[in-house]
Amino acid sequence: MREPIDEIIAELGERGVVTEEAAMARHLDDMIGSTPVTPVAVLCPASTQETSAAVKWCARREFAIVPQGGLTGLSSGAVPLSNRKSVILSTHRMNRIREVDPLNNSMTVEAGVVLAEAKAAAEEVERYLPLSHGGQGSSQIGGNLSTNSGGNNALRYGTARDQVMGLEVVLPDGTVWNGLRKLRKNTAGYDLKQLFIGGEGTLGVITAAVLKLRPLPRNRVTAFAAVQSPEAALRVLRRLEAALGETVAAFELICRTALEQGLSAEGVVLPLAEPADWSVLVEVETPALSFDISAALEEGLAACIESGDVADAVIAQSVAQRQAMWRLREAIAVVFIEDKHSLKNDTAVPAGNVPDYIVNATAAVSDYLPGVRSAPFGHVGDGNIHFNLLRPETMSGPDFHDRHETLKKIVEEEALKLGGTISAEHGIGAIRRKSFDLSADPVEKDLMRRLRKALDDNRLFNPDVLL
Repeated sequence: MREPIDEIIAELGERGVVTEEAAMARHLDDMIGSTPVTPVAVLCPASTQETSAAVKWCARREFAIVPQGGLTGLSSGAVPLSNRKSVILSTHRMNRIREVDPLNNSMTVEAGVVLAEAKAAAEEVERYLPLSHGGQGSSQIGGNLSTNSGGNNALRYGTARDQVMGLEVVLPDGTVWNGLRKLRKNTAGYDLKQLFIGGEGTLGVITAAVLKLRPLPRNRVTAFAAVQSPEAALRVLRRLEAALGETVAAFELICRTALEQGLSAEGVVLPLAEPADWSVLVEVETPALSFDISAALEEGLAACIESGDVADAVIAQSVAQRQAMWRLREAIAVVFIEDKHSLKNDTAVPAGNVPDYIVNATAAVSDYLPGVRSAPFGHVGDGNIHFNLLRPETMSGPDFHDRHETLKKIVEEEALKLGGTISAEHGIGAIRRKSFDLSADPVEKDLMRRLRKALDDNRLFNPDVLL
């Protein structure tokens, strides 16, 4: 392998090619606990031109390419899993913020820019990049777009695809498509960028993007409330939306089991006096300082207490209290990730069907495995409920792990019965490929296969992912 490695080093430089196993190890640390296959090399291009050269080199050598961002995904879509000779193409060196244009409300960033850094750059010019989730401190823009990341405030702002105006992409033959348009209106032909957003790196590698910015919300209020049930939570959400309009940015549902998991993390506190069977975390925000959203939220929650939908509520009185509320919510996800024997799910149903989904899925998994602990939580406003499961207290972790496939199938089937999906924000990756193959519409799958064949007939990009 020395000759081809020397060839690509000549293109990317010594910093752009990693072949030592110890140095490659950090690129194989998949959060979901997969067992990756060691690649031929990790390629780290520093520009779009170098990415094009890397792709052309892989194509000549017939090496599969696994695009990789910040490795925060939960679908095993960014590490090689088959025995096919492959390389990881890491975008971490493509980390320039090319432009921030406050007059156009846009910014142009490279794929390796960390989400939190992009958000901070927007705030420096009093603009807001609303995409927000627990991994924003290390996830990269390219990965967020490739998986169509959702997050906490998709209710108000939409998913990652709703933040994009234009893309730059290197295609499987090394050709560069420059679609970095700063336009909010463009009906000239197909909207090609949407092929690559959510494509999970199977059609090409995103190297840069033009992102939409919004006015910076200077007026933000957060509350934590105990609600009587998931049905009550939806009634509370709709009442608050009626009173506060689109200022309702996030609305998270948390069951008691998930709440207890979050509270087990160090430094996490319960905002209320007592834990409830069901809680919600709500956040409202607006750039308008003349709108007293704090009073409006307080009035809305008081009305919900009077109706019986809310049992207790507290509104954060400081930034520290707001951060403590969100620390609890994010701790839930972290605890589940750290528990390698827990079962993580990423299902979604139409928001109005969330109560039925929770009831039906809880009953179905309990029928199969008595004592299993259901822990549904998440973005109830957009229907994305993470229906996670913990093992029965009398069952060992490995024994429970042996039941994962059956339990996952049960949870996913209950979502599909209600017109839902098996993956709302984390992608299909490798771990949901079988489920997707069984559940997707045949015409839909055929269109995807034809599209993939047209762009990447040799399945050069991410061959173990999606289809």
